[in-house]
Amino acid sequence: MTKILTAIIALAFATTVHAQEEKSPWQHESEVSLISVDGNTTSESYSAKQKTQYTFLDANSLAMTARYLNTRANGVETARSWEAAARYERAFSEFQSGYVGHGAESDVYNGYIQRDNTDIGAKHFFSKSDATTLFGELGYRYTKQQSTVGGISYSNYGRVYTELTQKQNEAVSYKFWIEYLPNFTHNDAYLLNAEPSVNVMLSKVFSLKTAYLVKYRNEIAPGEKHSDTTFTTSVVAKF
Repeated sequence: MTKILTAIIALAFATTVHAQEEKSPWQHESEVSLISVDGNTTSESYSAKQKTQYTFLDANSLAMTARYLNTRANGVETARSWEAAARYERAFSEFQSGYVGHGAESDVYNGYIQRDNTDIGAKHFFSKSDATTLFGELGYRYTKQQSTVGGISYSNYGRVYTELTQKQNEAVSYKFWIEYLPNFTHNDAYLLNAEPSVNVMLSKVFSLKTAYLVKYRNEIAPGEKHSDTTFTTSVVAKF
């Protein structure tokens, strides 16, 4: 993880000068978190996120995202998940656009080896300024899931998503997003995800981010919990 963080820092510094000379159609956001505890108990947890977006033809964009999380306690793995996705967004006006996307995710401790999601929908901005950004998305998701207990299932979901970003000043900003996925195939198996976060700028490139992610599943197997939560404090590089 030290090598990963060093590489992100080096890349950020290398591209900062070029970004200041002219606005690039490329945008990158890298995020790394590492926690290590040693003593009477030993544990380590690390996570990494990456988002790369290319904007072209008057605000149309193609974005690639990835995420990885791993936690061990006394040498025993207790959490492991990953996610990778691509999304194309076509702008129809300054405030409206449509999107299509496809991604895969895995969380073996949350009941599935792999889940493939295909999305299509519309996006609308309610507010779009330097201080406040608020938008909502309405769409459809088709999911293929391979369970850890065996078997493959297929589901049709609706998708309702909204995100608010509020800039308090030049250094501090807040973000909150929530996603509701009603299951049209199995009515009781709906999903609800949400994450509030605070971002504090350290420089033009680097910032410190604290986030609390909640994933809720309404339909669960006996002995499982409805909610999984993840609290992270990360170093973020944007360039």
